[in-house]
Amino acid sequence: MKDTSDEIKEIQLKLWLSKEPQERLRQMLVDNKALYEFWNNVKPVKVKPQ
Repeated sequence: MKDTSDEIKEIQLKLWLSKEPQERLRQMLVDNKALYEFWNNVKPVKVKPQ
């Protein structure tokens, strides 16, 4: 994203890398599951023809 400063990105990366590899893997799997659940529940929006 363009609205996050480089300083914040660096802090986020340090926090992420400070976690154990198992915790990073678990978090990635949890996040992926939530993302798939979100997209599976999205309802298509009908667009009116112009």
